[in-house]
Amino acid sequence: MPDLTDFHTEAELERKRIGVLAAETDPTLEPLLAALQQIYPVLFVQIDAGAMQGIDAAVVLDPGLLAETRRDIPRLVLARAARGGSAPKGDAREGDVRAGGAHEGGAAIATVVLLDDERLPRALRGRSIAEEAACGELESPPAAERAVLASVDRSAVWWQELAADAPLAFSAYPLMRLRAGEALREHLRAGRFMGLLPLVHFLGQVLGDAGWTLPPLRASFVIDDPNLHWPSYGFLAYRELAAHAGEHGYHVGLATIPLDGWLVNRRSAAIVRDNPATLSLLIHGNDHVARELGRLQDDREAQPAIAQALRRIVRLERRTGIAVQRVMAPPHGACSEAALRAMFRLGIEGACISRPYPWRDGLPAPTPLAGWHPAELVAGGLPILPRYPLGHPRDDLALRALLGQPLILYGHHQDFADGLDLFAQAASAVNGLGDVQWGPLGWIARGNYATRQVHGTLHVEMHARRIALEVPADVQTLRVRMREPFGGAAWQRLEASTGDARTAEASESFAMRFDGSAGVSEGRPVAAPASIELRLLADHPLDAALLAPPRPRPWPLLRRALVEGRDRLQPLRHAVELHDRT
Repeated sequence: MPDLTDFHTEAELERKRIGVLAAETDPTLEPLLAALQQIYPVLFVQIDAGAMQGIDAAVVLDPGLLAETRRDIPRLVLARAARGGSAPKGDAREGDVRAGGAHEGGAAIATVVLLDDERLPRALRGRSIAEEAACGELESPPAAERAVLASVDRSAVWWQELAADAPLAFSAYPLMRLRAGEALREHLRAGRFMGLLPLVHFLGQVLGDAGWTLPPLRASFVIDDPNLHWPSYGFLAYRELAAHAGEHGYHVGLATIPLDGWLVNRRSAAIVRDNPATLSLLIHGNDHVARELGRLQDDREAQPAIAQALRRIVRLERRTGIAVQRVMAPPHGACSEAALRAMFRLGIEGACISRPYPWRDGLPAPTPLAGWHPAELVAGGLPILPRYPLGHPRDDLALRALLGQPLILYGHHQDFADGLDLFAQAASAVNGLGDVQWGPLGWIARGNYATRQVHGTLHVEMHARRIALEVPADVQTLRVRMREPFGGAAWQRLEASTGDARTAEASESFAMRFDGSAGVSEGRPVAAPASIELRLLADHPLDAALLAPPRPRPWPLLRRALVEGRDRLQPLRHAVELHDRT
């Protein structure tokens, strides 16, 4: 049994010390700073200007204190909150700090233009994102050289001085405060982001290679409901879709209903099977009746339903030769905690839902970090992959990319009544955010982890129940970190296997201990370079083949036949309407 007496790691100890300077100590900052310390390897210290010894960087909340700070360390100067929402003061020339936009209901409505500047992450360059918050008060001496990072109405609201000894940035937006029941993500979204983005960017600058490396950008489209009964479904013809996806460089996951697996058309199965780079299948509920996964309130209800869905999927795989992704897209996004816990115990790799805690709609965020990471661990250890409506404004995608979140856009066949151009347009917008890789949701789930190398130790933070990890050649030791799932962890152990090994004899277990809200493993020697699979084993694993099915009911079959009939007739109705209009 490994020695677990000291789980403090080099990554925990090697933190950058960030001084926070204000006219007086501000206790309302503590929730925000504490949350950021859980994400970044930094330690915030509220200090005065005369106590900067041992400080690696400074955040200046009172611009009047800037002259008293050290010039040899990175500094970020943020505006004071404006009284009555007034504009900050500055000289009257291009690059000034002035409030922009109209006011509606007391909130500033402005468009923040992020400049196409290499100092910004690629996902942000050239973006225009709405901002509700008003600028604050910021007096700044004119600078001969400055790089404007963001502007409102052609006036600078965030910039970096070029002549400074060390990075020196200014933002006209005051630092936000994190209130009880709020999540950080609520302050880094389209509509409200400038109170946090300059600080997040500054921390990235200060940390550099010493920070966490997020997953590369990954993307997929998901279309709910299609099945393999025919080589098309509604407005989507599979052969045409596969060709269009190959031409425009995207991937589509068809979220298929397990109940529909009773009938398979050989041509439709062949199209999906022969085009794995552009088409895949994932699981969409079980029967697809109203809120079917949302109303499963305990294990007795949830386990038979999820097991039946898996048995149906296994039969579909045997008939078609298609490996269906073990990711669940709950119909209408409704899913209970009991259903998610059953998925975890039955081996499903993740669920794809637009909210991190779908059974808590309308309740305060249970943690300030809700929705921040590439996936949210819930129900013992099941990751929730965030998804976003295909037809909605795409402003928030840049911020999702900044956080390393997968870019999963979902819709339905009727969204393509006028052709597949919507796919091409959305794929172009996503690809413009950086070097984006497209693929199926299972592959995306297995890439949800961050790494940080400290000396010869590779620290891995898992946001998945199973990951495929490439260990660089200069690594001698591996440590694994996981945030405790909401409601507690329910895994038996963490196992690692090298290469393609899948047997217990070829695997080794990692002992983990939870310290606060995170579980940390002991260090394990690793012969690098290596390809390693890390996976969580549920404490009470279930075998879908051994669980009795729910009581059979005729309604799901009848309802599904009616809905599918409606979907397949829609193209004909649409064509008639177009003919009548012309």
